[in-house]
Amino acid sequence: MASLRVPEMGTDSTAPLLYWLIRTLRPQRVLEVGMGYTSPFLAKALQDNKKAYEAERALLGRPSSAEVQPLAHGEYYDAPYEPRLVCIDRMTDPTSSAPRSLAVMEELGVAGVCQIIEGDLRGSSGRVRDCVGLVDFAWIDTWNTLDFVREYWDLIDPAGGVLAVHYLMTYPEGRAVIRYLESMRGRENGRLEITNLREPHRFAQNSTTLIRRTRDYVEPEDLRPCGSSNDPTGVLDID
Repeated sequence: MASLRVPEMGTDSTAPLLYWLIRTLRPQRVLEVGMGYTSPFLAKALQDNKKAYEAERALLGRPSSAEVQPLAHGEYYDAPYEPRLVCIDRMTDPTSSAPRSLAVMEELGVAGVCQIIEGDLRGSSGRVRDCVGLVDFAWIDTWNTLDFVREYWDLIDPAGGVLAVHYLMTYPEGRAVIRYLESMRGRENGRLEITNLREPHRFAQNSTTLIRRTRDYVEPEDLRPCGSSNDPTGVLDID
């Protein structure tokens, strides 16, 4: 993946962070706007998650499983884990790293989890919805973050979906986006978590903001929400 690395873009440290966020949260449906250095990390994390899921599921019913996964809920393993990475990219910019990113994923054997939507960020939300329904985790590294929030917000799963955004903290337009996100707490009934991770040692592209929707989140120990595994809260059924 060294051929995709551009240090001034700041994703050389963000990409491993995204990898471990995906490994930890284990989302099924991941969205990335703009392919590049981070794409293979996202795809590899999803593939590694699938291997881990299958290994854990094979332990169910064995005495050793209580020691390996003492807090795991058996219901979690009732539904198959078939992760998908949807990438929106125009694929027409001659300077873009998107084609090279796809080639790297093919070399690593992780391209199978990836589906590319060729087009602009604006106006592509319907195609994303048709592909995966709600999104569990979205990674945005674009100057059009506000456009994304306005168009795609309702596709982020309100039951714990995460939006990760690169580089908002240290320039006026980015801080305006953070203020806009803060203003959405009312719409979310106050159930919106925002964490800003600053990288003060960098001169540019030096922060990552994590936004987690918890409007319809239910603790695993509580009654699980009704609905399908792709839409546990029934949001997509609302007219």
